[in-house]
Amino acid sequence: MTVHLPPFVSFKPSSGGGDSLPVVIVIQEWWGVNDQIKVHAQKIADLVGAEAVIPDLYKGKIGLEAEEASHLMDNLDFKNAVDEIEVLCAELQKDNADRKIGVIGFCMGGSLALATAALFKKPLAAAAPFYGIPPEALCNVGDIVAKTPIQGHFGDLDNFAGFSDKASVDALEAKLKAAPGDKPFEICRYEKEGHAFMNHDEFSMAQVKKLGFPGAFAQEDRDLAWSRLSEFLKKHLF
Repeated sequence: MTVHLPPFVSFKPSSGGGDSLPVVIVIQEWWGVNDQIKVHAQKIADLVGAEAVIPDLYKGKIGLEAEEASHLMDNLDFKNAVDEIEVLCAELQKDNADRKIGVIGFCMGGSLALATAALFKKPLAAAAPFYGIPPEALCNVGDIVAKTPIQGHFGDLDNFAGFSDKASVDALEAKLKAAPGDKPFEICRYEKEGHAFMNHDEFSMAQVKKLGFPGAFAQEDRDLAWSRLSEFLKKHLF
């Protein structure tokens, strides 16, 4: 299968910056490239001082209801999505092969963030998944420890079994600890939070209520996660 450059949208820091800035690839939730993920991307650009780039893996489609989003995610070829992100990274480094690139993702994007870090031929500078873990059939997350620093963020109340619940996070941490390699990894846990706790806009909160997600969705926990993420990315991208 021929892999093409995916459509993407870029966000520069509000303070300015040129094309030589480090890059953070921001991977969408199952909803697609909606307003919430764009807000996240701009915040990352401003906090870190890097360019934030969102690849549009659904090619313009957006889920407005959970059933529609689930359908879009189920029809996504995850391995091809990783390959497309790799093509995007090559495009972003075409004028500077040493330009540092990190990856972050939320929900489905968190799973793909780990998968990209595991499967990319050229190591990424950093990987930060939020509440998403890839299936073993897609990749071996243990491979990341030999090449890319990791900082994961998960809510203890998350009930997505096999994907981001506490048992899955425990298993992820155990795999990383057992894996060969010397790159640092950290799993940050939020005891009052569940799935999608970083979201806060009107659409996202309506879906949280409709889907019955547990958790406090507390501003203090979001602020803590942003602070940890910002420090992690600055350390490894600059």
